[in-house]
Amino acid sequence: METITIELGSDIVYAAGHINDIAIVFEQDSLNRSLWKACVDASEDSIYRISLEIYDEAGNRTVYNDAVEYVLPVFVYDRTQGDVDRVNELRSIGWDNLAEGQRKEWLSGLKGCLNTSDLKRIENAIFVVAQLLEADIQTNKDNLPMIPNTLYFQQMLDNVSELRAEGFLYVDTPQVPAQPLNTFQKVNDVERILHDIYMIYNANNSSFHFAGSEIYAGEETGLLM
Repeated sequence: METITIELGSDIVYAAGHINDIAIVFEQDSLNRSLWKACVDASEDSIYRISLEIYDEAGNRTVYNDAVEYVLPVFVYDRTQGDVDRVNELRSIGWDNLAEGQRKEWLSGLKGCLNTSDLKRIENAIFVVAQLLEADIQTNKDNLPMIPNTLYFQQMLDNVSELRAEGFLYVDTPQVPAQPLNTFQKVNDVERILHDIYMIYNANNSSFHFAGSEIYAGEETGLLM
């Protein structure tokens, strides 16, 4: 399931219509009365076409039409030393000597490497969590650098630090790691922090449900140690 949030104004009393041709009724957020939310089935292309009739306190009717792209956040924080060892094993064999199955494994996006797909997933998670918390931060969701450098990783860690400071934490939520982001434990910590914030926020807004599946793919960015 996916939760769609739109900002309509605090004077709105009813919003209903269709998302991707499915009839839906939005519910007003209990904390921010300007936000309205609805749960829908996840779209295969991550595009949600919204058509609503909206009524305010005075009975005035407004038609709302929009199309938004929303990618559900996914969190991977279970990397192990075994994942790193597997990368080293395949690297030692060499691409030319890899069997077909091993080449497919390499190209699928190994958990023991920090892949471009990992950075895209992390940036999307930062973006979604920031929206939920109404945090004013600048993400790189739509402009990931071709070659991530120290400045890029510092901005990522600063964003995670700001989101963590909002206080949606478990007792064992890790601290934000320091640069360089070059071990599987550090990358696990980044994604675990985002996961914890997301889950606790959702638990506090339990009328809405979230789900997702792990995805690994993309180009190699760096080997984790």
